[in-house]
Amino acid sequence: VTKEGKEKDRSILILSFPYSNAAYAYPLPAENSECFLYGLTQLFRQAGGVPRKLRIDNLAAAVVSIRKGGERQYTEAFERFRLHYGFDVQACNPYSGHEKGNVERKVYYTRQHCFVPAPLIEGDEELAEWLHRKMIEDRARPHYEKGRTIEELWQEEQKELLVLPERDLPIFSFHHANVNKYGEVTVDGEALVVHGIPVPNRVLVKKEWDRFMVLSQEGEVYLEAPRPYTKKRRELPWKDILAEWAQKPRVVEYSRFRVYLPEAIRKYFMEQPKQTASRIRGVQKLLERYTVYEIAQWLDKYQRWDLTPHEIGVLMEAKRSEYPAKWEEAYTPSVLVDYETDLHVYDQRLCPSREGGSRA
Repeated sequence: VTKEGKEKDRSILILSFPYSNAAYAYPLPAENSECFLYGLTQLFRQAGGVPRKLRIDNLAAAVVSIRKGGERQYTEAFERFRLHYGFDVQACNPYSGHEKGNVERKVYYTRQHCFVPAPLIEGDEELAEWLHRKMIEDRARPHYEKGRTIEELWQEEQKELLVLPERDLPIFSFHHANVNKYGEVTVDGEALVVHGIPVPNRVLVKKEWDRFMVLSQEGEVYLEAPRPYTKKRRELPWKDILAEWAQKPRVVEYSRFRVYLPEAIRKYFMEQPKQTASRIRGVQKLLERYTVYEIAQWLDKYQRWDLTPHEIGVLMEAKRSEYPAKWEEAYTPSVLVDYETDLHVYDQRLCPSREGGSRA
């Protein structure tokens, strides 16, 4: 997905119902145990109930090992989750994707239907709501072989779901971690500084799907913050994209990257069609000194659609080199505000005979 001109990776957990071909999907920032179980909780809520049986592959978030005879050893967290919601689990054989072919096809369909091109998002909550609507709208199409809509078949299948428990199971895990001599604790592979903690030390790390807490052995909270992977974003390669557009200006209108450009720059490119190629090359040059969003903010503020990129660069550089605006402060007594010194008084003191002052 794309947010503020940067790409973010999201894993999509899909729950598919083979009888009706209905499905639900939920976006998550990672594929660990906390995300997997939190995502299942949200999917059960969206479906309005719990499937009686859940067929899964041998993902590490649920399966610890496969014993002789095919018996699975599940993680303690997944086993507790299964007992809370009351469903049975069927694990596929290793390397046997055909045993859950319905959801495998649904993964491919959802990727093509919803994420090509990558959607623009404001936040994860908005993405989850958007994806939920898309999956509901998709149920209006006919089933591929039953001659009825997916929605009609889903209404029948939904009646077979187990009732949701009154309360969701809280999803979190605890891990011990060492504090090194620099006061750092490693969370999700990243060393994070924790202030106010004696070093070296040993602490507890409580992990939820999107946040973590660093706790003392007595439960005192040293740090609470988003998990590091929730912040990771990649810059879109605008220089390469603009280089391609400069060669073929007509593709701008049809490029999948066009929607990711700030509105001001899209308008600037299309304002004078005969100059589109030169403006693209000029903005590409400006990216050596400014970001796409700095250029867009300048255009939004001054509305100078007539200028060449070189002229915009000159004005932006001039604006950058200006002295900052005078700060307002409230410490000077009111009697001294705008007070002007009478230098004649000093002249009388320094040279009384010439300025008519006294020697006293």
